[in-house]
Amino acid sequence: MFQINGKLTNKISVEDRAVQYGDGVFETIAVKENLMEFWKEHYQRLSKGCKVLKIKCPSELFLKKEISKFVKKIKKNKFILKIIISRGIGGRGYNPPKKEKPTRILGAYNWPDYPKVNFKKGIKMDVCKTRIATQPFLSQIKHLNRLEQIIARSEWQAKNISESIMLDFNENVIEGTMSNIFGVKKNVFYTPVTKFSGIEGIMRNEILKLLKKNEEKYKVKKITLKELLNFEEIFICNSIFGIWSVRQILKKKFLFGKKTKELIDFFSNKKN
Repeated sequence: MFQINGKLTNKISVEDRAVQYGDGVFETIAVKENLMEFWKEHYQRLSKGCKVLKIKCPSELFLKKEISKFVKKIKKNKFILKIIISRGIGGRGYNPPKKEKPTRILGAYNWPDYPKVNFKKGIKMDVCKTRIATQPFLSQIKHLNRLEQIIARSEWQAKNISESIMLDFNENVIEGTMSNIFGVKKNVFYTPVTKFSGIEGIMRNEILKLLKKNEEKYKVKKITLKELLNFEEIFICNSIFGIWSVRQILKKKFLFGKKTKELIDFFSNKKN
């Protein structure tokens, strides 16, 4: 089911700049029992993205009311809500129209059928050949241009590979195609810098806030692939599946470690 500017429809003008240029931002939110998980955090990033692109963002109150009405029409206990804010209809050319009227798109999608082994035993990962470009003006936000991730995700079809690592052109680990990544060594957590490229994930930030609150040691730094492979525990995260332990990257195997289990238990109990 889709809703555009308050009306149930799946049709959008071909002149919309989301179609023409990918000129907009989006958020993907888990909805359970009509409640949106991490709504505040998702809206803050949506607003931040609009600010970077200089698109007028709907107010939180207005958007939440519109979404609440839409969510009640979905007869499912659990689904994924996608919010897209585009600059709206504009003429040909990169220069944004002076009198823009942003387009609001809401979409409801079925909950992914993730393999149970991902949660119980962890996942296998590969390393993408596709590199993430450095662009500090667009890093940390979820803009509509996801070609790097699309090309990267097309690199593998093997069902036993659940995710793959993306590096920058300096061979630093940035993230997965759909996730952020953490490592643990000697009870210290590590996660890559996202200041210059990559996504500042909602779950990533929630984990960092929890670590700070619990006075756990953590470092946000540049991490090479070689360094990553020397960690004792590795896990990935996003706001839909939560946290998955990583049991293998390429040929290197890892334990489903204590620190990873503690985080999984905490967020599982928090949502219940």
